[in-house]
Amino acid sequence: MSDELDSLGVEATEVRDSAGRNVVIAVIGLVLVVAALVPLAYGAIWVGSIVYAGVVSLLTGGPAPEAPVVVT
Repeated sequence: MSDELDSLGVEATEVRDSAGRNVVIAVIGLVLVVAALVPLAYGAIWVGSIVYAGVVSLLTGGPAPEAPVVVT
């Protein structure tokens, strides 16, 4: 491998990997994944409620049932 690099005029140097840097990258990645899942879950619940209302109204032949009212 070094012969091929020498023929190209590139120096082969060893790159040291830092464990702390890898941990920071992993934590940032997890935070981004969780942050992306929040609006996706909200959208899935929103679309699911619309589909549920449509299916219920289709099967019952009338409007979708209203949400129960909590009396305090």
